[in-house]
Amino acid sequence: MTSDPAMNDILPSERLTYLDAKTGVEVIQWTLAACKNHHLYFTSHSVTADNRWLVFLSERDGHPNIYAIDRGDGGIRRLSKNRDGLLRSYVYPGGGIRGLSKASPSLDPIRNRLFFIRDDQVFRVDLDDPDPEEKRLCRLPSGWWGAYTHISPDGKTFCVPCTDPRAFGNEATQWEQLNHVPTRMRERGLQTRLYFIDAETGTTRTAAEMPFWVTHVQFDPGGTGRLLFNLEGHLKGIPLPDRIWCLEPGGSCRPLAREEGGEWRSHENWAPDGKSIVYHGQRMGRAFVAARTWEGTLLHEIPLDGVECHHATSLPDGGGMVVDRVDGMISLLEPRIPNSEWHLEDLCRHDTSYDDQDAHAHPLARPDGGGVVFTSNRSGHCQVYEIALPSNSRDAKGGKTWLEM
Repeated sequence: MTSDPAMNDILPSERLTYLDAKTGVEVIQWTLAACKNHHLYFTSHSVTADNRWLVFLSERDGHPNIYAIDRGDGGIRRLSKNRDGLLRSYVYPGGGIRGLSKASPSLDPIRNRLFFIRDDQVFRVDLDDPDPEEKRLCRLPSGWWGAYTHISPDGKTFCVPCTDPRAFGNEATQWEQLNHVPTRMRERGLQTRLYFIDAETGTTRTAAEMPFWVTHVQFDPGGTGRLLFNLEGHLKGIPLPDRIWCLEPGGSCRPLAREEGGEWRSHENWAPDGKSIVYHGQRMGRAFVAARTWEGTLLHEIPLDGVECHHATSLPDGGGMVVDRVDGMISLLEPRIPNSEWHLEDLCRHDTSYDDQDAHAHPLARPDGGGVVFTSNRSGHCQVYEIALPSNSRDAKGGKTWLEM
């Protein structure tokens, strides 16, 4: 795509619908452009709480930029004005020293504001502004590599993880990053800094410096100021232990809970009610989903025998999860406590290839719990999709769901 619409031009709706061939569920396809289009990373919302906007990334003008779909009429507005391609970052090692960071957008769904990084600068844009304009907040350390960011639930603090550029070499893929960056950081004594940026003034402070690679951050949705983050990467092809970490408001850091031998955890995220931290993983080859308190106490761990999934994120009420399965299906997963059982309800096919980060389905429930947004390249290009959540999705057949513990 080489067309270059002005930032405030409204592009026509691309919305269409179809019925999923497997489940009969109506699927909305929001984008049609013959290029990469995908919703924001699963640690950020992509839909505002008032259900007015759906935010996504697209390369339709020849460069990565951020757009917002008016969910009423389907009109599309561009929110960023990048002309310098892709900025290098976690998951995107092929980027350059200038451009938009695809890992950086984070949506404040309550105030309808978006935060992102272009070049080495942090910007904010207000979606409800009739003529949205980028507002520069601050400059980050030149050359440091960014990763997935997050805005606090009160909209006041934007967290950006930045890693010393000496940790990076000529990696061409995410998998090469995972294997090489942690080794360099350990051998050279390098750090990741967690920056807290004031969303109004741009005032910046270092909240923590960690002697390992941090690539995901997420504030407690309950508003406590607690921050969830990760220890990323492999050594000699084996995931590093104790992936999930906690930053207390006072500045102290600790692992959420020590991992056992033969165990790895992944895709940690806060339950939207803030009452637990959920993740999935494997132990001795057996998959599971689990939840712990902030203090690290295990609430439950449910084996997933026969169900392989790429990602698992909580529903807004904390009562279940939506998963993108390896077999191409998006499903609701409702653990039943205390029986260590689960109920699975198929929603629709995603059938994406997972060729690269942009093609990951990353299903994520809307803030109002009425639907799930996901990405798929099933049509040949990554596009943004949505399905409604069934009203009977929590019709338990005995036992308790996570919410009812």
